[in-house]
Amino acid sequence: MNFKSLSTAFTFALFSCSAFSYTFDPLIGTWKVIDHRTDAYISDIVIRKNSKTQQYSAVIIQLHGASKNLKICQKCTGSFKNQPVIGMEVLQGLSTNTNNSQFSHGLWTNPDNGYQYKISGQLNHSKTQLQMTGRTTQNHTTSMLWIKLQDVH
Repeated sequence: MNFKSLSTAFTFALFSCSAFSYTFDPLIGTWKVIDHRTDAYISDIVIRKNSKTQQYSAVIIQLHGASKNLKICQKCTGSFKNQPVIGMEVLQGLSTNTNNSQFSHGLWTNPDNGYQYKISGQLNHSKTQLQMTGRTTQNHTTSMLWIKLQDVH
């Protein structure tokens, strides 16, 4: 084997190893949102992560059930008031704790009632379900189960 072939093989191996050592982030992707009180399938959201702040956010991409006909967020306040629900950033500022299975400090906006909840969550061992709980400053609570959907590429 000549030097050029050996150099090419080494370079390929180096890039291959770095590609496989990339850490998979279980939160990034599409999730099905289920209301724990009613077991109703509410929406599909897409979670993304800001590379600078390392915080997660999510937008609604589809509504289901009773929420399906909700076009704008009439009950929301501030910049969310009368915003279209599809494409609305309903999750902001969610942070991971040290073990990458617990999350906190998120702000969830519920387009059905306009409430904003401080939320936290716990990811299951298979990283396919996320139990979320939240509370408003007026002590309204919410509990949701997020189920990871297979992302279509």
